[in-house]
Amino acid sequence: MVNFEQRHTKGNALRDTAIEGKDPMFDAWLSEQLQFGEPYLDDNGFCDRVMAELPVSSKRAERRASGFQYLAVLAASGIVAWQFPFGEVLSEAARQSISLYSLVGMGMLSSLVAMVGGILAARH
Repeated sequence: MVNFEQRHTKGNALRDTAIEGKDPMFDAWLSEQLQFGEPYLDDNGFCDRVMAELPVSSKRAERRASGFQYLAVLAASGIVAWQFPFGEVLSEAARQSISLYSLVGMGMLSSLVAMVGGILAARH
């Protein structure tokens, strides 16, 4: 197999069109190189045997992992709530004619829903 660089260089440098990704000959050569008609590495079934011998994931381990994820979300929410200046926000909201109570509550609720949704999406 002839190397593309050996066939398509001028001097010691690739042509600009090949470097910029606009060379159809390079695209054809790259496509040819990326076509694998057989396994990359013949391991005589080693990977299949190893995968077959791995222990099956238990429901208990999945529940434990989910529990840790929920605890992490609760801990992160607690830290954010601890650092958030609720007193200042609430006193400023009381002085304003606009009710920010609902906005703060909706923001916290939506962030909690987003985190729980992320956990559920990761599990599936």
